Amino acid sequence: MEQLDLFDLSKYIGNKEDNNISPPENIPSNILDIIYQGDCMELLKQISENSVDLVFSSPPYNIGKVKNDRKSLEDYFNWQKDVLTECYRVLKDTGSLFWQVGTFVSNTGYNLPLDYRFFPILEDLNMIPRNRIIWIRPHGVHAKNKFSGRHETILWFTKTMNYKFFLEPIKVPQKYSNKKYWKGDKKGQFSCDPLGKNPGDVWAFRNVRHNHDEDTIHPTQFPEDIVERALLCTTLPGDIVLDPFMGVGTTAVVAKNFNRFFCGAEINPEYVEIANQRLSKEPDENGNFPNLKTLREYVKERNIQNSSKFTFTRQRKGTIPSIDSKAYTEEYHQEEIINRIEYEAENIVYKQLNFTSSEND
Repeated sequence: MEQLDLFDLSKYIGNKEDNNISPPENIPSNILDIIYQGDCMELLKQISENSVDLVFSSPPYNIGKVKNDRKSLEDYFNWQKDVLTECYRVLKDTGSLFWQVGTFVSNTGYNLPLDYRFFPILEDLNMIPRNRIIWIRPHGVHAKNKFSGRHETILWFTKTMNYKFFLEPIKVPQKYSNKKYWKGDKKGQFSCDPLGKNPGDVWAFRNVRHNHDEDTIHPTQFPEDIVERALLCTTLPGDIVLDPFMGVGTTAVVAKNFNRFFCGAEINPEYVEIANQRLSKEPDENGNFPNLKTLREYVKERNIQNSSKFTFTRQRKGTIPSIDSKAYTEEYHQEEIINRIEYEAENIVYKQLNFTSSEND
């Protein structure tokens, strides 16, 4: 696997003004850095084999949350197999695929983790599993006849063993960053990397709902941070990122922010319009932004003191848009998730009631 200088983060992040990175010749210009409005299979057929460095997507979950998102399971997985076969074809030998999926729940309550059925599809394509990443989310609908779903899955597969992986730009803080050896030849030296550690395969990014500043009208939007982590550890500036199910353009936004090229499709014209506005970072003719984050960035970059003439679309109806709307950092929510899980484990009802087996004898 390729290794780069630990301290030169510019190699991973790149310079947005760097004109030395020219557009790739193997991707048609009419679909490069453009969200194709239409069926993803139509887009994929236009891409040559071995052209894409990263495929990152969250396909429809087949639960009816978006238009036409309800097929028989057999039809759904046959369709997904066709899409993944094309993704495999266009992926470079050094490339990676991240497929973020949830759980299918039938009208009768049948509960199927979708990653369970995606594994054999990807293995039949001779792709190699690297990680089954768990994305935990502390909030959601409360179930009555089963445990409430509080996680989704991100499958990371590579096309070959010769894949790109860069740990340096995605390291997270050590629990004890200043810990040192207290004896022996290494006494006084750091016993761990003070710059950070591997983030592991359990990710605690908050889902994009309610007071998340990336929130748009899309009902199953994933946070930019998830894409950032996958993108930074598997691509370099100038690489090509593909998302066959663009939604409101989160993958494209992250690719553009980190100086990667992107291509992808979205069949819903309303979502394409939102994605394009997020990419432009400009308000519409009425001074409205698709979410709070684009508004905040616009005001900050232009040093606008009075933002009262602007608004932003919220998923929740009846709220008054404000640039001061509460939106905590991801670091805050990661800590809160851990604290909440530990709190729940220590405060089960029978423990609160001081129930013991002897009292029931």
